[in-house]
Amino acid sequence: MGLSVWAPVIGLALVSWVVPWLWSRILPEGVGWLLVIGLLSTAVLALVSAVGFYVLYGEAGATVLRGAPLHFALLSAKSGLLWGPVMVLSLANLPRGWKTMKW
Repeated sequence: MGLSVWAPVIGLALVSWVVPWLWSRILPEGVGWLLVIGLLSTAVLALVSAVGFYVLYGEAGATVLRGAPLHFALLSAKSGLLWGPVMVLSLANLPRGWKTMKW
């Protein structure tokens, strides 16, 4: 297991930490908005991981997409085991930086 495995894993983990933080810079503070950030981050990370799998498949990606369109969505859902906990930790850390709202 060389760089070909660890680079996408580390990249996806970093993206899953940064995406909620970026949403928190755009959206207002508050518990309700924290839930919205979580939902938006989930959608973005699912899309990023599906596209990542498509890219990792290389030339076969287009063939697989034509034959089984949900294949990359299922792989994206399975990769949620990696990015999900990291995203939740990032979301849990966001209220520490709130200036106007209290947790």
